[in-house]
Amino acid sequence: MKTSIAVLMGTAYAMGTFNDNFFKQAALLLAAIAHLEWIQGVATVLFALPFVLFSAWGGWLADAFPKKLIIVRSKYLELGAMILGAFSICSTGVITHWGGMVAVVFLMGLQSTFFSPALNGAIPENFPAREVPRVNALLKLVTTATILAGFALAGVVLELPPPAFMCTLLPEGHLAFGRVGIGVFAALVSVVGILAAHGIGESPEREWSKAPFPWFGPLDSLRHALECRKNDQALYLALAGEAFFYGISSFVLLCLPNLGVRLGFSLTVTSLFPVALTVGICIGSVLAGRHEAGVWRSFMFPAGTGMGLWLLAAACAPFLPSALYLPWLLAAFTFTGICGGLYLIPLVSFIQIRPLAWEKGKVLGISNFASFAGILFSGLVFALLGFMHPALLLLCAGLVIFVFMIWAGRLLRVLPVKNA
Repeated sequence: MKTSIAVLMGTAYAMGTFNDNFFKQAALLLAAIAHLEWIQGVATVLFALPFVLFSAWGGWLADAFPKKLIIVRSKYLELGAMILGAFSICSTGVITHWGGMVAVVFLMGLQSTFFSPALNGAIPENFPAREVPRVNALLKLVTTATILAGFALAGVVLELPPPAFMCTLLPEGHLAFGRVGIGVFAALVSVVGILAAHGIGESPEREWSKAPFPWFGPLDSLRHALECRKNDQALYLALAGEAFFYGISSFVLLCLPNLGVRLGFSLTVTSLFPVALTVGICIGSVLAGRHEAGVWRSFMFPAGTGMGLWLLAAACAPFLPSALYLPWLLAAFTFTGICGGLYLIPLVSFIQIRPLAWEKGKVLGISNFASFAGILFSGLVFALLGFMHPALLLLCAGLVIFVFMIWAGRLLRVLPVKNA
């Protein structure tokens, strides 16, 4: 394995995923304590919207230009978003504070729309097919660790007490020092990501795509997805399974801040819930990375069903003695994540390996479009239903997983072995 390339890719990827989750988790926690549940749903919709609108463009660019060029420029866009985020989260005006923060979430999604297909498409260009699942598992391990850190540190940084000498310099409002810390730290992390992106070498020479530019954006993404359904049933099912995973996991993550607040936990303890989920995904990813991409067929149904069962277990927490809330939920979310890692990594590896070299960006664009259409839908649903008890919402999420797995299981049974 080309260790240096993997390290630089992982660093560039991880700094972005850290900031995505660090800043967004801080915004969600601030919205939760302000009882602005609708802000949480709107933020999720705005993060997903660029993927729905521009994934076809991001995929085309990844096929038509050197991937390093796209990676580096998208990292500079991330830095600009974090600088705006630092200003917004420290602002005391309603419009500049909440409006600015959700605008930053949109820009973070826009940056990821172009960064993701370029970096993910570069993996099979730089590593042989047999190593792709292992590389994906290692990247998932690193990025999951930074996602975990982003979730955990958001609550910790927000609740940091200010040093006495800074009290007169801080902006007005609740958690002022913590809000300043969020903005400054996110900007510094972006700089580290830029340095790593510059260190990534150029991909080996290959044939560039000569496909016309997809001017119609989401309509072209939808057309490409329908073509995939017609021409490659295995790839279509893998893309659908990946999209469902991101949609349902986004909905679950939206429930967690409200769950912690409803059960009377501090912001720091509440941040442990997504941490447990991502630790589990990390463990599941490592276990899945030991297998070749072809195991997605045998992993998908049992791992997906396991996610549903453990979410149902988490939904039962309010019926337990209060002393058991925390250990029960941490265990349930950890095992949900383990099943999620076993489910996701084989699907992602298969989606990267399956397309022809000059169509990888296009297929990864379909992947982003479908996955974030699911995330956008989850945000809309949460914006409407976020007032309900989060345990009830987790129960519904578990039941939806069972319905999807019944559908996917039927397709898996009739899918020809040679087609996967």
